[in-house]
Amino acid sequence: GGGSTAAVATPIVDTPAALADGRSLGDPTAPVTIDLWADYQCPVCARFTRDLEPLLVAKYVQPGLARLTFRDFTFLGPESFDAAVASRVAEALGGKFWAYHDLLFANQGAENGGSFSRSRLADIAVAVGLDRAAFLKAMDDPTYLAAVKTETAQGQALGINSTPTMSIDGQLAAGLPEWTKVEAYIDSLLAAHSSAPASGVPATGAPAVSATPAGGGSSAP
Repeated sequence: GGGSTAAVATPIVDTPAALADGRSLGDPTAPVTIDLWADYQCPVCARFTRDLEPLLVAKYVQPGLARLTFRDFTFLGPESFDAAVASRVAEALGGKFWAYHDLLFANQGAENGGSFSRSRLADIAVAVGLDRAAFLKAMDDPTYLAAVKTETAQGQALGINSTPTMSIDGQLAAGLPEWTKVEAYIDSLLAAHSSAPASGVPATGAPAVSATPAGGGSSAP
């Protein structure tokens, strides 16, 4: 529970707080849903946060065209589980999930090498304005770890085996797909939604976004 002497690094990107709704961003009624399955120790997930997520937020989430939800796919070791628990605690104690999420990715280090030790996670909690003692106490609540494990199992049941993986209206795209391909796919979904009959069934199908990783990702065993 002691403090760390190293300063908490500033976020790679600041997620707009006004868009936050728990672990989601954007309008619940947005026509397109995007789930991002990630592990906080995954370096390619950090690249996604820096490079792709701001583009998705600016073009689709802010205008109400898509809703983005972070999903735990936690498998890289004990610090991954502790980090995932900590992000949920940050939301429960102060509605600080996205601020905490941003700082986790900005403070990655060697895998299971202490970057996400309990003490360091508490430092990050203080950096987002949470009480250290209350945070550490909540970290011991087993319901948070159970939720992380349950969500990871749900991802496995969907066929996810690496991070980051996006699910865009159910279509999986692993790694870092080219932005132009992601953009084209989401635009095609939006066009299908806008031309859908009253039943809600899209009038035309959308071409699948490439699921080929750009730069690789972290694969589950």
